[in-house]
Amino acid sequence: MSRVTPMLGRWLPSRTVLLGVLAVVGSACGRSDEPARARLTFSASLAEDEKPTVRDVLDRFRAETGIAVALVAVTAADLPEKLKVEVGAGRPTIDLFAQDNLALRALVDGGLVQPLDDVAVPDAVLPAMAPPRFDAKRYFLPFRPNVLVTYANRARFGEAGVAPPRTVAELRVVGEAFKRRRGAPKVTLALAEGAPAAITVAELVLGFGGDPLVLNDQGSVAAFEFLAGLWRDGLLARESLVAKYDTQVDHLVSETAWLAQNWPFTSGVLARQGLLDRFEVYDGWRGPTGAAHVVGGDVLGIPRGITGRRREDAVRLATFLMSREAQERLVAGNAWPAIRGDAYGQVPVAQRETFEAVRLALAGGWHRPGVPYWSDVSDAMNEAVRRILQGGAPVRPVLDGAHAAIAEAARRKGAPYPPQR
Repeated sequence: MSRVTPMLGRWLPSRTVLLGVLAVVGSACGRSDEPARARLTFSASLAEDEKPTVRDVLDRFRAETGIAVALVAVTAADLPEKLKVEVGAGRPTIDLFAQDNLALRALVDGGLVQPLDDVAVPDAVLPAMAPPRFDAKRYFLPFRPNVLVTYANRARFGEAGVAPPRTVAELRVVGEAFKRRRGAPKVTLALAEGAPAAITVAELVLGFGGDPLVLNDQGSVAAFEFLAGLWRDGLLARESLVAKYDTQVDHLVSETAWLAQNWPFTSGVLARQGLLDRFEVYDGWRGPTGAAHVVGGDVLGIPRGITGRRREDAVRLATFLMSREAQERLVAGNAWPAIRGDAYGQVPVAQRETFEAVRLALAGGWHRPGVPYWSDVSDAMNEAVRRILQGGAPVRPVLDGAHAAIAEAARRKGAPYPPQR
C-alpha cells in the first residue's frame, strides 16, 4: 500500500486514492458473505473405463458455466459413514453425489441428505426413472439407470452346438454342453460378496416366483435348489464367487466365461477393445414364472449442509447431468442406459443390440422395495450363498434361518413384516 498510494497520489486526491485501493483489494479478495466460487466436488463410484467419459461431461459443464468439478470416488457402502461424520460436524466436503439406488434409505433415515422438491426434473426424463420418494419428499434425482444384460461368446456357443439360453432350464443345458466341450465350467454368475450376489439371487428368486424379502417361500427354495445344483454339478466357474461389474469383463475377455451377465457398460469396454462383435448381447433368461431384472443404477443427491452458492451450483450440475447433452454423451461413451428417451441419437451402430437388450430387460424390471432392512436381506442372501454353495448345507434349513433373521431385522427397525405385495 505504501508504494502504490504515492504513485496514485500524483494523479488523484488522497481520499479518492484510498477508496480506489480499497476497491482493488475488495475485488481481489471477494466479499466475506459471497466467497469466490470454489470448484464443486462430485462423488461417483466408477469403473476405470467409465471415468474418461464422465470427466468429459464435467469438462463440458465447466465450459458452459465456468464451474470446475473435482471428481472423487466414495463407494456406496462408505458414503453414509462419510456424510455422517462431515454433516454432523457441519463441514460436508461433497457437493453432489451419485449413489446406488439400493442404498438410499440410510441416507434419508440418518438425516444426511436434503429434500430436492424445488429442483425441476426435465420433461424428457422417463417417468419410470424417477427415484423413490421417502415420506412423500423427493430427496434424489435420476441420473443413471442400470440393468443386467447377458453376453454370449458367439464362437464358443457355435463350437458347443448350443444357442444362448432363454430359460433357466436352457441355462443348465448350456452349462452341461460347455463342460463336455472344454472339461471345465464356462459360465460365471455374479456371486461376489455384497450387492452382486444379492442381485443375482433376487433375480433368480423372482424368476421362480419367490419373494426376496421372505426368502424361504416355495419359489425361493426352488431358486436356491437350482443354483445349488449348478454349483454341485460343476457347471458354474469358481470365479463366480468373485464375479462383479469389473471382473465379469475380465472373465469374458479372457474366456474364463463363455456366458456371463453384466451391466451394459461392458459393451463400451468391449467395443473399445474391438471385441464386442464376438458376443451376442441379449436380455437373458427367465425363470419358470417369468423374467425378472433388478433395476439398479445411481441417483443424485445433495448432502444436508450444502447451502447458498454451493447448493445453487450443485443444483446446476445435477440439472446438467440430467440434460440431453450429458445423457447422450454418457450413452455413447459409456454405454450407459439413459434416463431420457431422447438421448439415444448417438448410440454407435455396434451397440444397438445392447440397448435393445436393455429395453427388454427393463420391461421386466423390479425395483427393490424401500424397506429399512434391505441390508439385512442382502446379508441373508450372501450368507445363504456361502453356506449352501460353498458349505454344501441343505437349502431349506439355511433359508428358514435367513427368513428368521430378516423378520427379526424388520421387527428391530419397526417395519411391518411380512411385506405387503
